[in-house]
Amino acid sequence: IEFINSKLTAKANRQLQDPLVIMTGNIPTWLIELGKTCPFFFPFDTRQMLFYVTAFDRDRAMQRLLDTNPEINQSDSQDSRVAPRLDRKKRTINRDELLKQAESVMQDLGSSRAMLEIQYENEVGTGLGPTLEFYALVSQELQRADLGLWRGEEVTLANPKGNQESTKYMFSSRGLFAVPFGRTTKPAHIAKIKMKFRFLGKLMAKAIMDFRLLDLPLGLPFYKWMLRHEMSISSHDLVNIDPSVAKSIQHLEDIIRQKKRLEQDRSQTRETLQQALESLNMNGCSVEDLGLDFTLPGFPNIELKKGGKDVPVTIYNLEEYLRLVVYWTLNEGVSRQFESFREGFESVFPLHHLQYFYPEELDQLLCGSKSETWDVKTLMECCRPDHGYTHDSRAVRFLFEVLSSFDAEQQRLFLQFVTGSPRLPVGGFRSLNPPLTIVRKTFESTETPDDFLPSVMTCVNYLKLPDYSSIEIMREKLLIAAREGQQSFHLS
Repeated sequence: IEFINSKLTAKANRQLQDPLVIMTGNIPTWLIELGKTCPFFFPFDTRQMLFYVTAFDRDRAMQRLLDTNPEINQSDSQDSRVAPRLDRKKRTINRDELLKQAESVMQDLGSSRAMLEIQYENEVGTGLGPTLEFYALVSQELQRADLGLWRGEEVTLANPKGNQESTKYMFSSRGLFAVPFGRTTKPAHIAKIKMKFRFLGKLMAKAIMDFRLLDLPLGLPFYKWMLRHEMSISSHDLVNIDPSVAKSIQHLEDIIRQKKRLEQDRSQTRETLQQALESLNMNGCSVEDLGLDFTLPGFPNIELKKGGKDVPVTIYNLEEYLRLVVYWTLNEGVSRQFESFREGFESVFPLHHLQYFYPEELDQLLCGSKSETWDVKTLMECCRPDHGYTHDSRAVRFLFEVLSSFDAEQQRLFLQFVTGSPRLPVGGFRSLNPPLTIVRKTFESTETPDDFLPSVMTCVNYLKLPDYSSIEIMREKLLIAAREGQQSFHLS
């Protein structure tokens, strides 16, 4: 069911798209109050703009308005009163020490109001492309298995450049969630992990503040913690952390319900009750025969209570066991990590500004639109042929056909190649600013286009495309360029 109120939304959008309202800070209080207490009245885009207008300075809000409504820029370009004045701070980073240097950049500039711009040592590219790529690459580094931050399974990815050994990353089908600490976890290890979570909080807040996207597949329970909803987290949330454990817990909770029904049955004598209780089973296996003890499933070194390794789970203490599994997985084992995360985040801006959003929407706010199929019609509406190409050019028609056939991984490679970020902003291609522009790559009369790869200017989302002789050649060259062109910004 949708509760969006079209009249309120139209009224809100009029206020939020008026440059003078934003530059004078005259947002009506009813709008802020309703946005926080009844977010369901407004669509996501309206609340996102309301968030930028109320959480940050006016110049940032104005920049956001111009980014999302380019037509305002044209009509008001003469009006210097509304032109945002945002400071920019540049930092140069060495790709080989990306995570370490990202931590020191966030330490220095995370809380700064200036827009952060990144360039890489020995590469001439600057501006939007390298900066977007920085957030995407740091997101990937934070998923490395050797950091020990996340639950899930290890997957090995080959290095894109192919010259170093492959790296192991953590993967979880339902999104990432923190690995729990146990009672005996060493203080030095706890301190190290907390530092990484504090950095993640800072990085995330800075990305939101600067209109950048992260590429981190976080799970819904993570976002509930982020919004301080941890008290509402229950055993139902386990399915978004470890589906197989969640399934077993559901079966065992079912046994508890049967146990309670038996205990309330007045017709039972003590003997028949004991017999009935001990015959309760899970797929034909009694609780005792499951061989469980009071340790956390998947983490045999984390005891749910003192001496838990030596306490077998029986039908009589099963309820306590289930309560402790949920408590340690979702609260006790992870609270210190999330406190550090929130501390890092709030050193940039207060978390209460995110009240306009539901936990389910934070992935969209942070990571942009989920991968969706690209259809030729949308691409024609959103992409701009120029300098030698029109919508009727053979190469442009080929390109749209090739792009619409890409799978999710090829989409990511192409986007990273052309824009610097592997994801599109919320709203997909329509929201790409500046729009994707396709220009004709020119050659000497003796050269044939089929021998050359496409090239890009990421800061303006320009794709320089040779006029290939066939659609197969174009597909092949695009994928080679997208794979080989990762992780370097040189002049094209």
